[in-house]
Amino acid sequence: MTAFAALLKSNQRFLLTGHENPDGDCLGAQVALFHLLTALGKQPVIVNPDPIGKSFAFLQRHTKFGHARGDDPLPAFDVIVLLDCAQLSRVGVLGQRLRQSGKPIAVIDHHVDSDKGDGSVCYVDVNAAATGALVRRLFRELGVPLGPAAAEGVFLSLVADTGWFRYSNADAEVFGMASELVAAGVDASLVYDSLYRENHPDSAALLAEALHRHRLRLSGRLAIVTLDKALMERASRVEFDTDAVLEPLRSLQGVEVVALLKERLDGTVKCSLRARRDVDVQAIVASFGGGGHKKAAGATLRMSLDAATAAIENRVQQALGSKV
Repeated sequence: MTAFAALLKSNQRFLLTGHENPDGDCLGAQVALFHLLTALGKQPVIVNPDPIGKSFAFLQRHTKFGHARGDDPLPAFDVIVLLDCAQLSRVGVLGQRLRQSGKPIAVIDHHVDSDKGDGSVCYVDVNAAATGALVRRLFRELGVPLGPAAAEGVFLSLVADTGWFRYSNADAEVFGMASELVAAGVDASLVYDSLYRENHPDSAALLAEALHRHRLRLSGRLAIVTLDKALMERASRVEFDTDAVLEPLRSLQGVEVVALLKERLDGTVKCSLRARRDVDVQAIVASFGGGGHKKAAGATLRMSLDAATAAIENRVQQALGSKV
C-alpha cells in the first residue's frame, strides 16, 4: 500500500481544497476523492477558496461544496488534502489559515515539481493526464468500487485537462478510463452541455471582442491576447470564461505559442500559455514563479499589463530561439 493510501485509511476527518478559481480537474478530483473517503467511512468536507462556477453547478446534485474567505469558520479536520495544486500559497487567504492549523498536508497532483510543495505525503505523477486520474487509481488500490458520482468527477477531470481528448496527453489510460466511466453511468452529453451550452447571451460578443484583440508576433509563431480590467469585469459579471480564446488561436497555422494575459483588479496580470508543438511553456512561466505542464502553464505577474506583455514576448522569443 502506498503511503498516501495508508494516510487515508489511518485518519478520519479530511478537508479537501484546491487552487483559487477551481477548474474542472480540481473540482472533478475533489468529487471523486470525497466519495472515495465517504465509501471508506471517513468524514470529508470540500472547502475551496472560491465558490464553484455556474458551469460546474451540476456537480452539486450529488456533492456538497463549501468555500471560505476571511474569518469564516472551518469544519473540524485532521488532514488537509490539496488537489490539483501543491502549495498553500495557491489557496489564497484560506491557505494561510490552513497552514496556521498545524494539521498535516497531503497533495494529489500531476504538475511538475508537485512533490516539492507543501505536502508531507504526496500522490504525484507528472505523466498523469489529470489529477482525477490519480484519484481513480486510489479507488483501485483501496479496492473501492467506483460509484456514479465519483465516476462523473473523474470524467470531468479527464475532459477538462485533455480538451475533450484532443490534446497529446490523451493516452491509452485516458481512453480506457473514459470507456469505463461511461459504462459506469456517466452522461457525457450532460457534462458537455453543462460546461459549454449554458452561456450568458453576452458571451458571444465578449468572445468576439477578445479574439479581435489578438496579435501575431515573432513571425506569426506567437499569438498574444491582452484583456484589460474593463473587459475582465464585463466577463466576470456574466461568468464568461475568457480562456475560451486559447484554442481558436492555437488552431492558427504557424502559431506555436498562445499567450493570454488578463489584468486583475489588484493590478497583477494572470498569464496563461499554451503550446502547439515542442515549446516548453512550463519552463517559460517558471521564470515568473508559475507552473503547469509542458504544453499548458500559467503564472501571476506582479507588473503592469504592458510590462507583462513585453516580458512574456521576450521569454517566448528566447524559447523559440533560432526559429523566429
